[in-house]
Amino acid sequence: MSSSPISRVKPTALVAGDTVGIVAPASNIKRADLEAGCDALRRAGYRPFYFDSILDQDLYFAGSVDRRARELEAMFVREDVKAVICARGGYGANYLLEALDLEKIKARAKIFVGYSDVTALLTYFCDAGGLITFHG
Repeated sequence: MSSSPISRVKPTALVAGDTVGIVAPASNIKRADLEAGCDALRRAGYRPFYFDSILDQDLYFAGSVDRRARELEAMFVREDVKAVICARGGYGANYLLEALDLEKIKARAKIFVGYSDVTALLTYFCDAGGLITFHG
């Protein structure tokens, strides 16, 4: 039994001045922590972008499953966003797997970075979507 290698979609590299979308697909984030991360991105030469709903909270999640899934998809669809970074890990990203439109995400492959519980999304995008993802 032989298996052929999976074709991987390599995202475009970032350049100074690019917009980086920030999402919270798992646990909620505090505004002060979000702003500190945005300041670090600015110092690195990037323009951070996030939707105000990133600060939503539903128990210890960053809002409802639907809100988190639609926001993540929106970041992939936006022309101006060149990479998508998760604000934090935590718990809850696994609930998004069945709610996401993977074809929409695959059609607009971008740098996608996350860690902790976001590993569920990293693996899903890589295994099911063929995207190269980044743990960080």
